[in-house]
Amino acid sequence: MNPFVDQKELKERCKDPRFCIVCFRTGDNVRVDEHHVCLGCRNGSVGMPRRLPVVTLENGKSYFVDDRLRQFRNVHNPHEHIEY
Repeated sequence: MNPFVDQKELKERCKDPRFCIVCFRTGDNVRVDEHHVCLGCRNGSVGMPRRLPVVTLENGKSYFVDDRLRQFRNVHNPHEHIEY
């Protein structure tokens, strides 16, 4: 997200259901989810990082799957991790 945008302007622009808060695009061909992130940014389009997948293990905790580090990282406490 752009750190140089005014919070009032961002709230105003988020009233548009087609506005993406990551790439700041708006239009008929831009599909966004409930968090105002377009599918291109969510999937990791060119120049944008992709979102790590999340799994819930038998212990009831949710973890990000980080293939690069070969770890499961706790969603709420990233310092807690499980090597795989």
